[in-house]
Amino acid sequence: MSDKGLAYYQWLRLNPWVTATCMDLNAALENRNKVEEFRKKHRVGLLTLLFTDLVGSTKLKQRLGDRQAVALIQQHHALLREILVRFKDGEEIGTAGDSFFIVFAKPSDAVQFSLLLQSKLRGLPKQAPLLDRVGIHIGEVVIEERPGTYKPKDMYGLQVDICARVMSLAEGDQIVLTRSAFDNARQVLKGEEIEGVGALSWMNHGPYVLKGVEEPMEICEVGEVGAAVLKPPADSEKVHRYVSADSEPALGWRPALEQVVPGTEWVLEEKLGEGGFGEVWVARQARLKERRVFKFCFRADRVRSLKREVTLFRLLKERVGEHPNIVRLHDVFFDEPPYYVVMDYVAGRDLKTWCEARGGVNRIPLETRLEMAAQVADALQAAHDAGVIHRDVKPSNILIAECGVRNLQIINQNS
Repeated sequence: MSDKGLAYYQWLRLNPWVTATCMDLNAALENRNKVEEFRKKHRVGLLTLLFTDLVGSTKLKQRLGDRQAVALIQQHHALLREILVRFKDGEEIGTAGDSFFIVFAKPSDAVQFSLLLQSKLRGLPKQAPLLDRVGIHIGEVVIEERPGTYKPKDMYGLQVDICARVMSLAEGDQIVLTRSAFDNARQVLKGEEIEGVGALSWMNHGPYVLKGVEEPMEICEVGEVGAAVLKPPADSEKVHRYVSADSEPALGWRPALEQVVPGTEWVLEEKLGEGGFGEVWVARQARLKERRVFKFCFRADRVRSLKREVTLFRLLKERVGEHPNIVRLHDVFFDEPPYYVVMDYVAGRDLKTWCEARGGVNRIPLETRLEMAAQVADALQAAHDAGVIHRDVKPSNILIAECGVRNLQIINQNS
């Protein structure tokens, strides 16, 4: 060893921390390279996940024999891939037996694909029906890129497992979705015509507990009226209803833009709000050229509260009559879901929004403020005279109409 090398060696012996630092740096550089290599092969993405499975393929082979059944199953696979080609943002990730794992950029594409697939399958010979069950979910997954291999891309994560669980809830010819996918697709597809697919029914079956998932998830369904299953999924070993039937959310129809309220000629045109009870919408009636407010209740355990509100409305009408500053109740529907009440529609804004649009309450002339306060007080006095106490008087519950002030939220009162 040279004198210079010996001196450096002796210096390292006296300063061992330098050696350790160099070793840590080398390890860090090596790990960093591994991390970068991992990041090149893996990324995280938010996607619409879809699992589809051919139901009853084993029985099909037993009934028809292997050769004929396999030919039909191959026809099924070819049809599925033929439909998938129409969606440029859809991609087949993997297959296992008669199951397919597919991803889409948009929930609406996943729903359209599923509806088209089931419609085409229904058109096949009836003597050997092919029925697919479909599960759709939106989730963040780890995407592994493996270029040059037989399977260039794969996906992992809890959300993939959840989607598979959702699919397991479905019967043949049934499409089930989690709530986020349901809401997104329903909004995009409202008013759209899908070639070869008839009128659609959108149903919310309420919360279910999925094995391995901490929080209950709302399970929904979309399908062609008169053809699809359109009924709540049954419990299984890995999935079951979150609550008992007498306290679960009311099942069935859900409102959406341009949808007709069942059994009426009223068409929904604007959502005003929502809460634990359900949703509030404005609907129009083309023949009468009128608008009214529909308050829907989707929870069986909240219907009693809605009925109590109706009782209060009727009590007010009986003792006060038609008061100019209290909205009028037109109709009630409690026979079957969706439960709702129909009230006056007042074209205006709530007091809080109305004041903000004019620069704040201090910019409103004193005489106008006094007039509004007087009208609200008059409505409250009428309610109190009838034995009804409002208990939630606030600017957001007072509606300013072109002809004056009307209290839109009398229904929030308690006697």
